Amino acid sequence: MKKLLYATILLTFWTLSFAGRPQTEVEIPLNVGVGPCLFWIPGVASREAHLGFNLAPYGVITPSTFEKNKEKIPPQYRKHLNSMREIHVAPAWMILIPTYVIVSPGVLGSDDAVYGAIWSLLSIGPDFITSKSFILEGKVAPTISYLYVNSNDNEDTENLLGLGIMLTLSATYAFTDSFLLSLSYGHMFQIPLGINDYKPKNKATRSWIQAGVLSLTLHIRIPTMQKI
Repeated sequence: MKKLLYATILLTFWTLSFAGRPQTEVEIPLNVGVGPCLFWIPGVASREAHLGFNLAPYGVITPSTFEKNKEKIPPQYRKHLNSMREIHVAPAWMILIPTYVIVSPGVLGSDDAVYGAIWSLLSIGPDFITSKSFILEGKVAPTISYLYVNSNDNEDTENLLGLGIMLTLSATYAFTDSFLLSLSYGHMFQIPLGINDYKPKNKATRSWIQAGVLSLTLHIRIPTMQKI
């Protein structure tokens, strides 16, 4: 949590230092992340395993970028530069891009399809293992989720909305500065906010209050210069 606080302070002062000055170009690589996901979603259909993919677009402010512009950071905070990891940033409109997308049509002729998305908002958490090329970290993030369900287990087609929180354990290995691979497991707990009433034929079917997702993400980082 101290690292998060220091990172926030450094980013704030660094950003404010550019205010009112002519725009300066700073290198902020664009991370384009995508990969397959396996979802475990109980309580919405007779089939609990579903496929999909994840998306991870954001800008990356690296420690070297802070170092090159350290004169814009107050002296009392510069000593923390060496302990900083990269910081992920994105414009506000990118919050509309879902973190996970579920694409699971019926199989073997069954009417058991699930489609939807999960928006994972600002995440924070500790680093368990950190080295130059490997990071094992935990994250916690609020989530908004939506599912369209067409299943033999439901009396009607359902549109399900949920608000909750996701806990994630993620391992990332950097093969190079521009090519990284992440393996993550996230578990979501939520409050269902059904747009339609949920009416499973099987009364023993659980409500949709949790879900799990195992994901593999390929990250490609494209060097870009941004004006600040």
